[in-house]
Amino acid sequence: MRKDLHEDPRKFSSSYLISEEDVDIFKDDVKPRAPRKKKDANELPTYAADREQAGAADGDTEGTTCTDRWQAAMSDVMKRMWAIYRESGIFLAACRHGFIWLILDMIRSGELAKYPLAIIERLLKVYRKDLGIGYDIACSFLATMAKSSLAPAARKQALQLVVPAFHGYTHNRACQLDHHPLYVVGFGLEDFEGCEHVFSASNFLARLTRHATRFHRHQAMDMHFMQWDEDKYAELTLFLFNNYKQVDQILREMPNTIAVFESGTTPDECDYAGHLEAERVYLASRKKEPEADVIASKYISLLIVYKDASDQFQKISLLGAEVHSAELRGRIATGKLNAFESLTQVREMLLAFEVLHGIDNRWTPDSDEWKKAVEYTRVRDFQKALDKLEALVVQRLFELSKMGLTGTGYKLRVHINKGLKARCKAIQNALKKYNVMAVQLRRPVLDWKSVSAYGTLAEFSLLRECREDIRAQPWAQAVNRQAGIHRLKLARAYEERKRLNTEVRRVATSIRDEELDFKRHITHLKETDILLATELRDICDRRVRVNWRHRARIAEIYKLPCYNGITSLGTRIGHAGIDNSMDIDDGLEKDPEDDEEPEPDEDDIVVAELQNVEQFFEQLSIPAADDE
Repeated sequence: MRKDLHEDPRKFSSSYLISEEDVDIFKDDVKPRAPRKKKDANELPTYAADREQAGAADGDTEGTTCTDRWQAAMSDVMKRMWAIYRESGIFLAACRHGFIWLILDMIRSGELAKYPLAIIERLLKVYRKDLGIGYDIACSFLATMAKSSLAPAARKQALQLVVPAFHGYTHNRACQLDHHPLYVVGFGLEDFEGCEHVFSASNFLARLTRHATRFHRHQAMDMHFMQWDEDKYAELTLFLFNNYKQVDQILREMPNTIAVFESGTTPDECDYAGHLEAERVYLASRKKEPEADVIASKYISLLIVYKDASDQFQKISLLGAEVHSAELRGRIATGKLNAFESLTQVREMLLAFEVLHGIDNRWTPDSDEWKKAVEYTRVRDFQKALDKLEALVVQRLFELSKMGLTGTGYKLRVHINKGLKARCKAIQNALKKYNVMAVQLRRPVLDWKSVSAYGTLAEFSLLRECREDIRAQPWAQAVNRQAGIHRLKLARAYEERKRLNTEVRRVATSIRDEELDFKRHITHLKETDILLATELRDICDRRVRVNWRHRARIAEIYKLPCYNGITSLGTRIGHAGIDNSMDIDDGLEKDPEDDEEPEPDEDDIVVAELQNVEQFFEQLSIPAADDE
């Protein structure tokens, strides 16, 4: 809403923010996708920048529906985003522990390609090789990044992108097999939904900064996220401890569960890696319709229209002999003329289609080609009904998740609740249409409970594939698929434990090094700047209090049965000469809270105050007795 007139000329300097100038370096990196000729009812409103610059998914020319499905599932409130604001939102990156990496402003635009490109460029410079990033539309953005100037650096530094775990279940099955963190080696148990938690906590900040100047808006954002990072640091070892407990539970329970699924199975049925590869190959082969099937479907549609037009013309031609009224004869003559024109038009279209595609003998209802084409057309109609049903279920899942999200206001909850009621009616209608088509093709009929389960397990793709019966394949069996998922979770748990072992040692080493640095700098400043030394001492005391909680929790982690890491401390780059054999708390200050007097109990404070009040009134009554 801020205009450029009377703008505050100051610029706030923040370690979080990427400037608009640095972001605009990538505005012409990728060519924008051609706009759609026909807009969908659910399509988001566009800014001028959205039409002039490439979107985050514009590099994807394969026509994937993942991005469209995610945008269409957004709430109607977001679709009616006011265009009067200069900053339409923020784009950020955070680590898996919740610490904020980078933030940038989205300027009068939607989710353009330059925003994630600017962030990835910074992250590649800082973290170098083997960086893993979660992004809602990672599948489409990978194609965009491959056409950008970052492509060589991303390949050289082995950058990997995945879709967050929850958002991943709204992507099509082929996309999940390549980009969902459950199916990608090396990502552990991380769900990559951290940004959702950040946005949930920062929603209230928009109300405070809506009419602020750019300087004060950035200042408020910087203060908020600095405090956010302080809170996340205080919870750091709790995050690690909870992840260890999750790993411990999986390592204890999952092998028994897998053994139950695999009892009585053959080695081929237990080849889950082979199952995933077979499924990938199958879905890749069905990505596009065969050209011959598309031509047959169009031809049979023309033949059916031509047959209907011929029947209509013959029917109306027989009416003239029995009618004596002049008015009716005139209406019949007009009908004959219209029917003849329609028949002639369809005949010309049919002849042109046959010449174009080299069809010498016209198909008849008794021919094999006609029967096969009719069957294929039924399959296409079935798939369209299934697409509609799946899209409605996905939108319902998003709205349900938004209902339970922290920070969702009452008005938005009421709005979402109304949307859910309408969505349920639409799902019921779509379910009826699907079941009608399913009965004709002898496919499984669904009820409401089944639809909900399919929406979360992304099993719609199995129903859609009707060109050949895949239900007998080992990878399509429900038991084998569930056992395969458990196997993958077990493998990700081992990866998570390996990562946690590294992170715990790094946190312990960082605590020791940081406090030694504090001690050294405070000692030096006492001789040169006593005021700064005092301030630094206060900061150190607050940090030490938090670190002692981390020490206690790290000690608990060492005692966990699933922990198999190194308990000795490491050496941080630039901190050579430190004895790594020392314990995490050797040679450092004791917990300041240990030297403080214990705080009195609240009940004791109340009793003491009552005694003081009673003593006060007793002293007031003594002079009164003397006056008498």
